[in-house]
Amino acid sequence: MKKCLIFVLLMFEGCSSPVEQKPINQIVEGTDITLKIMPVQSPDGNFWISRTEVSWDLYDIFLQFINSPDNLYAGVDAVTGPSPAYASVDRGFGRSGYPAISMSAQAAEAFCLWLSTRTQRTYTIPTLAQWEKANVGDGGAWHQWNAEKTTHPIATKEPNALGIYDMRGNVGEWVITKNGPRVVGGSFRTPAEDLGSASILEAEKSWNVTDPQLPRSPWWFADADYVGLRLVTTDGAQYE
Repeated sequence: MKKCLIFVLLMFEGCSSPVEQKPINQIVEGTDITLKIMPVQSPDGNFWISRTEVSWDLYDIFLQFINSPDNLYAGVDAVTGPSPAYASVDRGFGRSGYPAISMSAQAAEAFCLWLSTRTQRTYTIPTLAQWEKANVGDGGAWHQWNAEKTTHPIATKEPNALGIYDMRGNVGEWVITKNGPRVVGGSFRTPAEDLGSASILEAEKSWNVTDPQLPRSPWWFADADYVGLRLVTTDGAQYE
């Protein structure tokens, strides 16, 4: 009996404890921006998700970069990148510190590709399953009843239990589902009771009906000022 007890104790001593996942402080080369990417534990594989929605501060750098004629050999094809907006796509809500809006799924994917080349870490649009794993513990939200018909600066409401801001409300976020890209979470236009996974939208023609361009832009939505983006990566092996 004594020998068995010693054997069991040795087995426990030999077992390694789970490795604590740490946030990533992601420096974006060529800018003064550092993104905070938060760890999420999942039985299907751990991943990291951005603490906030992508802001105009970074998205505008992306637009300027890929639309420059000097970047013909950029990670994102400058010729086929998002065209300059024909109007103020921020709708006058606010630029610096505010979430980027009105982007199509095609533009969101191009942004992820560009960011991956700048950081040497692969970033993508979250899957719906990843988004749902990160949507825990409530947190504050900008919604139809308190947002006064406008977006608000990122990280101005309380974070959820994982330290992630605006998972629900402010702007809806692109996710990948088995049926293609969708927008989830709800926005400043969504009633509070419908935020979260209850709000999942598919892009439709009405999102671009007032676009004056013909053919209509595949990069911008003239009538979907509530669509934004959050980032995810499974490449968390190194920490800055």
